[in-house]
Amino acid sequence: MIVLVVSMLVLLVLGVPIGYAIGISALIYVALISDMSVLVVVQQISSGADTMVLLALPFFLLAGEIMNAAGITRRLTRLALAFIGPLPGGLSYVVVIANMLVAMVSGAAIASAAAVGSTMVPMMEKKGYPKGFAAALNASSATIGPVIPPSIGFIIYASVSGTSVGKLFLAGTLPGILIALVIMAVCTVVARRSRHPKGERHSVRELAESFWVALPGLLMPVIILGGIFGGLVTPTEAGVLAVAYGLVVGFFVYRSLRLTDLPRILLVTARRSTSILFIIACASCFGFLISREVEAEAFVGFFQAVTSQRWLMMLLLVGLILLLGTVMEGGSIMIIFTPLLLPILASYEIDPVHFGVVFQLAIMIGLLTPPVGILLFVMAGVSQVSVKNILANLWPFYAALTVVVLIVAFVPDLSLWLVDLWGGQIK
Repeated sequence: MIVLVVSMLVLLVLGVPIGYAIGISALIYVALISDMSVLVVVQQISSGADTMVLLALPFFLLAGEIMNAAGITRRLTRLALAFIGPLPGGLSYVVVIANMLVAMVSGAAIASAAAVGSTMVPMMEKKGYPKGFAAALNASSATIGPVIPPSIGFIIYASVSGTSVGKLFLAGTLPGILIALVIMAVCTVVARRSRHPKGERHSVRELAESFWVALPGLLMPVIILGGIFGGLVTPTEAGVLAVAYGLVVGFFVYRSLRLTDLPRILLVTARRSTSILFIIACASCFGFLISREVEAEAFVGFFQAVTSQRWLMMLLLVGLILLLGTVMEGGSIMIIFTPLLLPILASYEIDPVHFGVVFQLAIMIGLLTPPVGILLFVMAGVSQVSVKNILANLWPFYAALTVVVLIVAFVPDLSLWLVDLWGGQIK
């Protein structure tokens, strides 16, 4: 197993993309160390992507692309601007609210960061906000995307753990809102200390007009989440509905989509989907090899020897995920380590749905942590701000997100309350 892990880390250090690094290290291990045929790698990679749950992933990605191309994101941002009004640091709150609204459709951090950041960073700079702060805020707010439903991360976790996608979506609702509230609290403190400019005052007429224009976009998450939580559709069916609804709004309501836009939208979605699914497939093979080499009973026994306290076990697992997030992509961490962690969760009576939310929250911090920290590089490209400058403004948001992870980890009812209340209706 040492050869397997070390070879992957070496490839990552050499700059090999994460999917290839995982797949090549698995191939090296099987070919040179194990007594298995190299066909095992092909079989495991093939079966890793052959999961019905993952069918929802490209549909939600496509719905997010349609939403951006149709101008729904821009209209939701306009509504947030009108709603916030003349508060000190008003544009900071707009960023958070806009990311929440976009997250309810896209389910991905990168999509939220690119869609909202490309609009809000230049706007905040023009109004007198430090550009580094604007980029850091947008990157932090984008972490709401994979937590608040629908979430691409929860789809990946469900495919490995066997838990319900719908219940994970439900469990992520309150923690996602909590992230938004905590980030807003940080914005309030920073706005007072740095004397950020007030937002613009808007008339009731402007607010009503903004709401009316944004209403078709607001109905999109209502259809998705209402259908799932009401037990009317499965997550995959909800993804299909989101795509269909987005096309109707884009072509016939806003009339901002054209047939000539579809090839580009489909191509971008295909590239993102295949990239994510390739990583998932290779990580599935990698996880299979690790699970084969590590005896579950011995693995559980090791952790039980360290501590018998459930709260301390949870703290150790959160620390492990945070550490892994600095060097690995989040989906890969889930695919590789979830099968190993499930026996531990059962041993310590930790609900897998609750842990799935904690897992996703911890991974979100990894998206902001170098050297992998993909959100840092996305925002650096979108905002034309150096990664160093973003990091210098990011530390209060790091602290806030860490507090959220710990709260959710040690207050299970925060994620399980809605599941206990409505989870029985979900397909």
